[in-house]
Amino acid sequence: MPRACMISIHHIAPPELHRIRIACSYLFSPALADEHEFLSGLDGGTLRNAFRDKAKRYHPDLHRQEPEEMLKRRKERFVKIKESYDLLKGHIQEESHTAPLNGAGKRKIIAVGGAKGGVGKSIIAANLAAYLCSRGNKTVAIDLDLGGANLHLYLGETQVKHSVNDFLSKQAESLQEIMMPTKYGPLLIGGDSSHLGAGNIGFARKLKLLKAIRAIEADYVILDLGGDTSYNMVDFFLTADKGIVITSCDPASYLDAYNFIKVSLYRRLSRIYGPESDHEGEKDEELEVLLRELMVSDNGTEVKHIRGFLEKIKAAKPESLAMIKEVLSDFRPHLLVNMVSRDSDEKAVIARIQEVSKKMLMIHVKSLGTLPYLDHVKESAVTLTPAVLSGRKGPLTKKLAEIVDAMGA
Repeated sequence: MPRACMISIHHIAPPELHRIRIACSYLFSPALADEHEFLSGLDGGTLRNAFRDKAKRYHPDLHRQEPEEMLKRRKERFVKIKESYDLLKGHIQEESHTAPLNGAGKRKIIAVGGAKGGVGKSIIAANLAAYLCSRGNKTVAIDLDLGGANLHLYLGETQVKHSVNDFLSKQAESLQEIMMPTKYGPLLIGGDSSHLGAGNIGFARKLKLLKAIRAIEADYVILDLGGDTSYNMVDFFLTADKGIVITSCDPASYLDAYNFIKVSLYRRLSRIYGPESDHEGEKDEELEVLLRELMVSDNGTEVKHIRGFLEKIKAAKPESLAMIKEVLSDFRPHLLVNMVSRDSDEKAVIARIQEVSKKMLMIHVKSLGTLPYLDHVKESAVTLTPAVLSGRKGPLTKKLAEIVDAMGA
């Protein structure tokens, strides 16, 4: 099966290389365009996917209902995107043989998070990774609970020789170097909570880690997140293609789950022009200032109603309203209620979170349903064996299959 070969940047004259970097800025981001490794690894499939995504966002024919000024800006942007695509495509030639992983050609990053500890995030992340691996997918599980790493235990490993901290401290040049095989299939990038301050990584190192995660060659990358709403955890959640928020029926748990969703949305809005964003190359300083002002009210508290936020944007900078609405539309967290018992009122929990999210945040939170409290899942935490592998036709396996289908993953 043919594949697109990578750009050989060593044989390109500096002026043309400069044009290539500008083209990459339009299709990806200025940060990625400056990366030697990214340019060298850019292939036809990645280029086509980027062009399709940008075309959906900027092609004026797809946004006819918008104001004329916004349509004009979209058209100008789309012309630049098409020119960039044609330039890069001309530097990529087709060669034969290596097929995409599992025939899919597109890696999916799935984050498992939520602001409450003890709701089963790590167990679900481990079992999801083991399940996907058992289906023939190359799967990498990453422990990003940097202050309380334990994912390795649920994948049958009592210790990790290397961890994310080795990559962040430059003891390892790539995440590939610190991946370790596990007894039950998935490759593991472990965390190390024995390090003082392991969970408090700086912004530059976090960006480095986010970029490295996106570059992993695998069918699926599963991120196991810590139980808090720190910027680090929220940014890890936002970098994923699909995000699962775990809660239980305990009031403190589902209130924290909603808070995690809210904080994640506010973070995405406030980072529209950040280097980790698709909109980095479109920076509008006036809108950026307005976003910062509107996300915090005069008394220092966050805005409570996104509807009021949109009304202020419409009044002050109407040409940016469509982009803000697009961010809201693209933010699609999934909710999973775990450890449900016979006495639980899980339907009320799901309905409440969906109702408040729609009213206060103007987003739809898709329910992935529930996972019952299962004795063999609890026992698996002691035996260090993923429960999904000890009961291939059991309720956990069936539920994980439903979750993957429901997310379109």
